[in-house]
Amino acid sequence: MSKPTDAALTRAPSRPLYPDEKALQRSKSRASTTGEFDGQDPLAPYPGGDLDEVEEEDAGADRADRSRRADPEAAAELKESDSARTAVDEPPAKVVYEKVKLKGWLNLVGAILANMLCFGMTQSFATFQQYYSKHELSHVSGSTISWIGAIQFAFCPMFGCVSGPLFDAGYLRHLVLISGFLYVFCLMMASLSTQYYQLLLSHGFGVGLAMGLVFAPSVATLSHHFAGTRFRILAYGTQASGSAVAGIFFPAMLNHLLPRYGFAWAMRILGFTVLGFFIVIFFTLSTTVPPRKKIAVLSFSVFQNRAYCLYVAGVCLVSLSLFNPLTFGVTYAVYMGVPFEVASYAPAINNGVSIIGRIIPLIAAQKVGPINILGVFAIGTGVLQLLWTLAKTTAGIMAYDAVYGIIAGGYAAAINPGAASFAPQTNQSGLYLGMCFFMSSFFWLVGTPISAALIDKNPTYLGASLFGGTVCALGGVSIMLCTIWRRRQLGTPWV
Repeated sequence: MSKPTDAALTRAPSRPLYPDEKALQRSKSRASTTGEFDGQDPLAPYPGGDLDEVEEEDAGADRADRSRRADPEAAAELKESDSARTAVDEPPAKVVYEKVKLKGWLNLVGAILANMLCFGMTQSFATFQQYYSKHELSHVSGSTISWIGAIQFAFCPMFGCVSGPLFDAGYLRHLVLISGFLYVFCLMMASLSTQYYQLLLSHGFGVGLAMGLVFAPSVATLSHHFAGTRFRILAYGTQASGSAVAGIFFPAMLNHLLPRYGFAWAMRILGFTVLGFFIVIFFTLSTTVPPRKKIAVLSFSVFQNRAYCLYVAGVCLVSLSLFNPLTFGVTYAVYMGVPFEVASYAPAINNGVSIIGRIIPLIAAQKVGPINILGVFAIGTGVLQLLWTLAKTTAGIMAYDAVYGIIAGGYAAAINPGAASFAPQTNQSGLYLGMCFFMSSFFWLVGTPISAALIDKNPTYLGASLFGGTVCALGGVSIMLCTIWRRRQLGTPWV
């Protein structure tokens, strides 16, 4: 039917127009549903009839459309046709990534240094464990000495439940200042310590608290600078590599300083080194998103997400024994007959090769997702710990340390981006990271002493091997279950 001319409109002013945009939408909907369209311009005057007839016709078409969609088979046909039209008419939008500014790269440097002072220092505790057992604390059992390192391991993530929300609220600079002062002060106090309780307070509680105040905020800053970039997950892996670098640097530094200058001056030089690190951290860490007005400390509402619950449960189980081959690597090698001068390099080997595991798997995680990577490497650590005591020769022990360093490094690097991925908003990443760290901290606390007690009871290390392998494997299973649930939530297998 042809469109009326302007003259026809003048001669027939009583002809009603299509009512409004709502009628236009109904007209297009009928055309797309039935596949029929008579060529009439929806915005042109209606060719004839009364307005009531038009509305009655529209209402009838709407009822017919609803009836068709109520029928399952017809609804499936309509959905398929809608999807086909969308695929033709609306091509998928190209993903546009944000560019990382200089401020973001500087922030990454600060985050790496912060991780060196946190988990990098805790992973270097094997050097202190061996030194304390031979000198200052030679009269104390190994499991008792291990509580110093265990408290550091626990406090570093535990206080993320406080520092993470405070970071979200805009207190980044305050946290770095307090952490830096406390860290350096406690190392100086440790240099004066000669008794177990003194070292426990200064080197354990004090340094551990300082780590906990800076670790979660330094990790959360990465979400601010890299959330919308193609380097988001890789940035977390690079940040995690800081602990591996520290695991080489600090043991080598201490092995050089302790015999030459003694414990007191070695700790003081370490303290001044830490001070230099914190100066750089203070001026490089930054944020890009306005702070939250509400501070949510210990917000257990995050556990309403069942996938997040499974994720945290898996991380907690693995935390019981993840670093056993590193913490007790030197003592195990010495027990197996490796000279101490050679065995002392076990942490450096473990941490050195773990750089590979902390970066390369997260390149793949940018495609397949960090939680998928985390589950695979968690099970891998469990299998390797079950095989720990099969390494008996010097070459075998060093090779084992290298392989385990890669697998454990891949797991450690994937924890942070996996936890942060649950945050619905960027300024909530500190909360989700903090709660994950808080819950796992209690397992960090008891894991090392449990393994030390098993070693004291059975010096063959078989008990510690079976315990560590079992809990890591169970944690990996929990994380794999999390991936299944998370895939359902997001509608994609790449989580």
